[in-house]
Amino acid sequence: RARLVKDMDDLAFPLLLELVVMGAVMLMLPHFSPRGYCFGVTVPPEFRATDAARAALRRYHWHVALSIGVAALAVIYLAPRSPALAGAIAPLAPLLAGMVAFFRERSNLHAAVQAAPAVTPLPLGNGHHFPPWLAWALPPFALPLATALYLHAHWDRIPERFPIHWGSSGQPNGWAHRTAGGVYGPLLFAAGLMLLMLLLGLAMYYGSRHSPQMLAVLKILIGVTYFLGLLFSGIGLLPVLTISPMVFVALVPVFVVALLVYSFKCATDPAMTAETTPDECWTLGSVYYNPRDPAIFVQKRIGFGYTFNFGHRLSWVILGGFFAGVAGLIVFLVVALK
Repeated sequence: RARLVKDMDDLAFPLLLELVVMGAVMLMLPHFSPRGYCFGVTVPPEFRATDAARAALRRYHWHVALSIGVAALAVIYLAPRSPALAGAIAPLAPLLAGMVAFFRERSNLHAAVQAAPAVTPLPLGNGHHFPPWLAWALPPFALPLATALYLHAHWDRIPERFPIHWGSSGQPNGWAHRTAGGVYGPLLFAAGLMLLMLLLGLAMYYGSRHSPQMLAVLKILIGVTYFLGLLFSGIGLLPVLTISPMVFVALVPVFVVALLVYSFKCATDPAMTAETTPDECWTLGSVYYNPRDPAIFVQKRIGFGYTFNFGHRLSWVILGGFFAGVAGLIVFLVVALK
């Protein structure tokens, strides 16, 4: 019995923490959108203050909260007996319950809210000049380059074999050798990933209608490139520096939380006007398909940022190119570290 209690404590706590985090995300989901939308439905800006909106939010919150409570009991019971099942329930229960509740309330609002008037998508009109924010996006590329030059100058200080991966206990469980691929591979991977982010930002800039939200999204993309440059440069210096790799592991969730807080603040800012797009071109409030819209990217109705107009041919080219680039970088890194 004592062993069962210990196993429950060891396994249940991290799973319950995961459950709480996912549950909090799902509870905040309906609030994570511009004021012109409620559950992905076009509404007047003042609609969220009405009794109908409050009732929809209340039903949604109760549904998700109940699923979190039931899932918590299931995790506590199953953690020592069936860890795999408990590990699946922790993230999936609030996610699935939230999705069901969200789309149920979305359907109810569609029936209750007067249909939005027909919309003709506006032209882009973004011009062909280089965007002024490009100057802020280039400096982070100097970070992996400077790190590579430093490593080249101190090549003899690099051990013949050094750790590149660590387990949850902080002990190394993956190694690389002092070769060009082993030393410079992560830095080239970071530079390639940063380049993909920059190209995606340029595609969004030229392929969308400009708005205050676009500027905020570009700031996030630039911030991500700086973070990637700093993170991989620090990791690249680990063979010659005495610093715990857990420092970099801890920085990732801190940065992610900061991005979420900034995104939520921007999404709920009244100054962040909602882009007008036809309701009938949205599927489940998140997938946009409109061949008549010249925009490749449009504002999301759920969450913050931009999504593809899947009715535009170039959206498939850009999406395919981005994922092909990421896949190519991953293959390159795996080969380089062998």
